[in-house]
Amino acid sequence: MEKYFDLHSAEFTIRCKMYFTGSAGSMAQGAEGAPCAPRSFKHVIVFCHGFAGHKDNAMAHKLASRILERHDDTALVIFNWPGHGDDEHAGITLSDCDAYLGAVLDYVRKTFHPEVLDASATSFGGYLVLKYISDHGINPFRRICLRCPAVVMYRVLTETVLTQEELKVLATGGQVPSGFDRKVMLSPAFMQSLKDNDITVRDFSAYADSMRIAQGTADELVPFEAVRSFADRNRISMVTVTDADHRFLDPAKMDIVLNTFMDFLGL
Repeated sequence: MEKYFDLHSAEFTIRCKMYFTGSAGSMAQGAEGAPCAPRSFKHVIVFCHGFAGHKDNAMAHKLASRILERHDDTALVIFNWPGHGDDEHAGITLSDCDAYLGAVLDYVRKTFHPEVLDASATSFGGYLVLKYISDHGINPFRRICLRCPAVVMYRVLTETVLTQEELKVLATGGQVPSGFDRKVMLSPAFMQSLKDNDITVRDFSAYADSMRIAQGTADELVPFEAVRSFADRNRISMVTVTDADHRFLDPAKMDIVLNTFMDFLGL
């Protein structure tokens, strides 16, 4: 089953989606429009999509489908980052991203009381999960699966995604839209915050055993060598997928990622 719901606070509304099995019980509607579990889920996976993505993420759907075929005590929750999908924000800041992730984690813990809380994150979502752990000095997850994490997110935008004309607009104080289905409005302040928050210079070795990276050698957005270097420096296990692009459009290559992450999560 799939359910869309919103998490509300005084500052924002987070658009969410949840995958779970019908045998886990029907989901009652909460006061804020969020589902209230009739019982706890043993295992919850929080999925973080990439830049210019949204909660209707193809990999999240595939991962959830495989998990729920085998386990009726597990759920997957995905949400829109600020300024993404049908989020009400016009722009994006790293502080809002941090607040969104924190609010989702708080909701999952208080509502479903999972024995195990894991994460799966793609590209920019991987950057944000890593930054959250570093900023807060604690890893809230038992295990973290990272597909092509954008550990050099500033470089990804400035060297690959944005055009020279768009960079000039940003350099003169303007904003530029960037993305696919919905354009994400990028500001000079956001770009500077990415530059100032270079996670490649931070130490994640203490969390290495809880992480697994899958990276394609033909990634056209996130440089393979940058991810390889990050993994080696922090002693994080990395699965190399030969000739895989950033989106893993080849179903056989995506299967490698899904199988790797399922095994790592013990599912």
